[in-house]
Amino acid sequence: MKEKILWAPWRIGYIAGKKEKGCLFCRVKREKKKDKEDYLLFRGKYCLVILNTFPYNNGHLMIAPYRHIKEPSQLKEE
Repeated sequence: MKEKILWAPWRIGYIAGKKEKGCLFCRVKREKKKDKEDYLLFRGKYCLVILNTFPYNNGHLMIAPYRHIKEPSQLKEE
């Protein structure tokens, strides 16, 4: 099968930039003073909503639970 390459030059900052250690979402949860810089849109009781800084398409939202889980089926109903 021939490999398809997605060209997304606006992501070069992510590709070439310094990588964070640890969990990005745990850091965002802890550092409330950086919400605007992190593009954090909402802090809920169980999760946060954040914009992807280097998306493949515009308006890509990420909803991240505060609890580390392996798969979405492990989420609680609330």
